[in-house]
Formats: sequence, structure tokens, C-alpha cells
Amino acid sequence: MDRGSAPYLRIVEELRRRIAGGELAAGDRLPSTRQIVQEWGVAMATASKVLSRLQGGGAGAGRAGGGHRGGGARGRRYRT
Repeated sequence: MDRGSAPYLRIVEELRRRIAGGELAAGDRLPSTRQIVQEWGVAMATASKVLSRLQGGGAGAGRAGGGHRGGGARGRRYRT
């Protein structure tokens, strides 16, 4: 991903890399919105967009107050 792309896309790609590399295993919690804000220095709206994008892409699942969890096989969809 080039540095000219949207910040949320760079974060999404980094988290997908961590999932694919086993750093985040299936069932592990993804970073919270606040953790993304702190780690990458982005706005809450950007962090929320990251988690929404990961959910839509099958990389994780979440529910209000329950956190987001890393997905297993690439492209797999989870119920929330």
C-alpha cells in the first residue's frame, strides 16, 4: 500500500497482514477503536471505519461492547 492512500486503508492492510501472519489468530480481539486511535494517531471516525472495513471484508467480527475478533480463513464471513 503506498503512502498516498487513505490512512484507514493503510491501517486495514496492516491489520490484515497481522492476521495473515498469525500475529492475530482466529478469535483474538482486534484492537479497539481507542487502541487504533492511540497506535496510529487517527480520529475516532477513522478508527471506526477501519473496524467496519475489516468486518465487511471477513477479517473480523464484532458487536457493540463485545469487541472485534480476528477472523480465520481469508474471505470468511462471521455472524455478529
